[in-house]
Amino acid sequence: MSDLSELRRQRELLKGHLVWLDNEIAKEELRAKASPLSAPPLIRPQAPVDDRDAEAILSEYRRPEAAIATRTKLGCVLYFVVALALIAAAVAAFYLFTRGVRAGIR
Repeated sequence: MSDLSELRRQRELLKGHLVWLDNEIAKEELRAKASPLSAPPLIRPQAPVDDRDAEAILSEYRRPEAAIATRTKLGCVLYFVVALALIAAAVAAFYLFTRGVRAGIR
């Protein structure tokens, strides 16, 4: 019985919501009819971008090619060292685990 009353309550809530939606739609339709030729939003023209401005900005962040190559090589070496360390750690863990199994610790 409570399910039926809950369903009826939900139906009444939905009816109320539909009435509200109808009222809002009617308000918007009246507003649209009252000002059919509303002015489009103003778009302010931006100052033209000069190529010299762009070059000035780019030159501020530009680095010499030698510095870029050095950092790239350093990054590659760093990744290689980290990979070797991970492989060494994995081999050491495997060795210690198998040694413990053979000794009967585990």
